[in-house]
Amino acid sequence: MNAKENYETAIKFANMKKIILFLSLLLFLIFNVAAKYVQTSIVSYMTQDGWSKKYTVDVTFISGSELNDATSSYKYSVYSVYAIIFWGEGKATVIKISNYLACGLEVDKNCITNSYGDIKGKDQDEDEWKICVSDYCY
Repeated sequence: MNAKENYETAIKFANMKKIILFLSLLLFLIFNVAAKYVQTSIVSYMTQDGWSKKYTVDVTFISGSELNDATSSYKYSVYSVYAIIFWGEGKATVIKISNYLACGLEVDKNCITNSYGDIKGKDQDEDEWKICVSDYCY
């Protein structure tokens, strides 16, 4: 194999891993109702020029332990809360929440909606996100 074939194989493998992760998450979230909460929210992310435009999307809030179960991995902190945005066509953004949320090991409506201000976090590419779950978004 030459360098070009090795590169193409690596790209195909990386894309296949992303698809498997997305499908695992999707199946888990469809069939499991424990320790998660879905809410329509207004989200934006940091770009080189400042905050992006705002998107109104359904955000699934889930505990790190449930996310580890969903992905059959140990790559998510069991003490953290994550926000997942499914964009369709096999694409999802997983955001590790940096705000303190009083969720403990179970994520529910109360621990998400009782937060003050925007919920903030970083995705798997270290991009910053703001998630607004209230009627007043900044």
